[in-house]
Amino acid sequence: MKWFVLIIMVFLLSPFNDLNAQMYLRIVKQPSVYKSLYDTIRFPSDKNGWDPSAKLKVETPGIFTIPEFSGTMEYKACRGTWLAVEGSTTGGEITNRKISYTTGDTVSISIDSWKDLYSSTSHTATKEVYILKSDFPMSPFNKKRRVWIYLPDDYEASSISYPVLYMHDGQNLFDKALSFAGEWQVDETMQNFVKQSVKDCIVVGIDNGGNDRIDEYTPYINAKYGGGKGELYAEFLVNTLKPFIDSHFRTLSSPEHTGIVGSSLGGLISYYAGIKYPDVFGRIGVFSPSFWYSDSLMADVKDYVPAPYQKFYFMAGANEDADMVPDINKYINLMLLQGIDENQMQKVIRADGQHSEWFWAREFPLAYYWLDLWGELSATSSRGTDLNYLTVIDSPSTHPVIRISDQLATSANLTILNASSGKIELNRMVHHGDVIECGFLYLPGVYIATINAEGVRQRVKFLKIN
Repeated sequence: MKWFVLIIMVFLLSPFNDLNAQMYLRIVKQPSVYKSLYDTIRFPSDKNGWDPSAKLKVETPGIFTIPEFSGTMEYKACRGTWLAVEGSTTGGEITNRKISYTTGDTVSISIDSWKDLYSSTSHTATKEVYILKSDFPMSPFNKKRRVWIYLPDDYEASSISYPVLYMHDGQNLFDKALSFAGEWQVDETMQNFVKQSVKDCIVVGIDNGGNDRIDEYTPYINAKYGGGKGELYAEFLVNTLKPFIDSHFRTLSSPEHTGIVGSSLGGLISYYAGIKYPDVFGRIGVFSPSFWYSDSLMADVKDYVPAPYQKFYFMAGANEDADMVPDINKYINLMLLQGIDENQMQKVIRADGQHSEWFWAREFPLAYYWLDLWGELSATSSRGTDLNYLTVIDSPSTHPVIRISDQLATSANLTILNASSGKIELNRMVHHGDVIECGFLYLPGVYIATINAEGVRQRVKFLKIN
């Protein structure tokens, strides 16, 4: 008898019965390609002016209240923008759904695909990649944009905070199936870092706006190509996106732990953001930058006040435009005139490099090592003394040099460990004044030099490049 009463009560309280004069919409299936962290499914219809941001009240997850209407309603499902509207099983357009209001009825629908995520080829992103939001508001623009986020695989299990790397052309960062020019494999690279005992970080990828890409990635107008809204795009990153990330995730929010990286026009806007907001971006990756776009950039460099914690990584290929390398040299020299220390900048020019995604993907790991968002490469850990008996000079370079201090009073054991493979590359006794040239290290990457003696243990990370 008790069970019968309970069943009756559940029926009476349930929103899905004929007694409450309401109609509901239930999503019974939707694509599971990516998990979205902050998306809400919307329902544009002929009753709300086909507004892709129009919401329905959520009763429980996947179940929505349909406001009463007369006649027939035509509608579709989307994720806040028409770019992310539902599609057919093959990713194509579908006809409008139609319903008539029926009191107490529940309409069940299956969503077969999302227009922006469908691909006939396999998706390549790892499970650590999420859609942050498909319709992230781009203030001060009157636009919305899909934003991606990579979270370290230990993010949920840990309580630590992470550096954040902001990257442009989000379509090309994680998933070959969705890329327009090839994939950077940022997520796979980060996973490899973890296997190599190198810390990864949070990566935020902002999709470019297609036809709006030139506008958003260029701070100045070009007589031939137009553009010139890059200042607003940088404001969006600083005043809208970064505050959202810092308030919703565990981040190390200071500029020493905040990076920005892009290529081509994305390299230009990364550089611009770095000199315009040195108090925000302390690590700047400038890949094949389009410095040719406007000489107006030079005026901004002359107003730039370098921050001591900033690091700029310039990278390009010798097979790119004839002005590419001279332009990079020009801006490096301008920055030196502004007082930046040459050790805060690294220039890498590859003989086989081309203006292409495969090239930037290949070079990304070394740039990440050098930019050092965790601030570990320059750190020396010691035990038993405040003196630095171990110093690495000319790093990063192709031939880093280790110098043993003249103040070391006894012999000591020096080891050099490849942080990527865990292989000990050198194990020998050293004395005060010794200089060890590291040309024998063949592979680029992060190395750890450790000196041990009675009462002394010091450890320094350093970087070798090709």
